[in-house]
Amino acid sequence: MIEEIVKKIEQLPPVPNVVQELQDMYYMDSYNAVDIENVIKKDPNLVANILKVANSPLYEFAREIVDIRQAIVMFGLEQIIEFALAGFVNDMMDFNLDLYGIDAMEFLKMAQQKAKIAAALDDQTRDRFVLVNTAFLSDVSKVILSNFAKEKKISFEVEKDIDLNDLDTVEKSYLGVDSIEVAALMFDKWNFEKSMIELLTSFKDRANDMQEIIWVARQVVGLDGTLHKERAEESPLYPRLSRV
Repeated sequence: MIEEIVKKIEQLPPVPNVVQELQDMYYMDSYNAVDIENVIKKDPNLVANILKVANSPLYEFAREIVDIRQAIVMFGLEQIIEFALAGFVNDMMDFNLDLYGIDAMEFLKMAQQKAKIAAALDDQTRDRFVLVNTAFLSDVSKVILSNFAKEKKISFEVEKDIDLNDLDTVEKSYLGVDSIEVAALMFDKWNFEKSMIELLTSFKDRANDMQEIIWVARQVVGLDGTLHKERAEESPLYPRLSRV
């Protein structure tokens, strides 16, 4: 099965160059709203996607965001990159998520909630970008797996509130691979930072704070984006969940 899934990953479009430029900018010592705007405006489709995501019910902002400069000033580069990635995933994928019993909005809410938790639990500013984006995209492969399962007429039933770390085991038993294994291949295809791939493939060791944060984010967020903080009571990071 893995060979067929790899072929599907090879057919995925690349992440837009502008998104990579924004990610590179994050690590620069100095940049401002005009710099960010000039990069984003190179890709009109990305501008539209960012505004669409920013104004979606997912983020529940009180007022409409009408132009990209307003979005940049209000949210900052880190959040803009999240919007850009969400728009890219939304454009790229055929959102058949029948295998998991969720729709595209629930899927994006799940990703957003994991990123929100990772940001709240993080105390290491320099690694924040890697951490939050790894959390946000750690289950992006579920779209690939759901389409693959549909083609192969494979199905299973899980509750929407399942611990995502436990769901990996279910996927492995039915599909031969799990979301993390496939997401790591997608990260590599998209030339994401090596540190993101390393964090994604090692977080289940739970040997440091960053690994524990990814574990907890996937532990407390259900498939539909609902929070279940009580699941993390035994984690050393549990007290920090009060920030969410």
